[in-house]
Amino acid sequence: MDERTEREVKQNKAIRGYIIRSLVKGHQNSLLLRQITNALVADGLIVSPDISKHLDYLLDAGYICFTDKTVNAYNAYRKDAVIKLTREGVDLVEGTIDDPGVDV
Repeated sequence: MDERTEREVKQNKAIRGYIIRSLVKGHQNSLLLRQITNALVADGLIVSPDISKHLDYLLDAGYICFTDKTVNAYNAYRKDAVIKLTREGVDLVEGTIDDPGVDV
């Protein structure tokens, strides 16, 4: 892996971890997607609010879910979705399970 790719991988892991840690701080382990994207932009981790690939990763792994059944990772921002941490997501945060793709 070249240096640029390695940097991008670390960035992706950091963004996924940030999303998970943010949800832990939210009311009942949930937050509006816009709250998360605004915080990511403010902290300089992203420039565009499009975090769909990160949400898709976390959703496929079973760490998050959307409270609205019509929402998916690619329309969540437009629909101002609420994201909730699942039982597996809580296990990830507590260290019960490990995922090398998420830097918690």
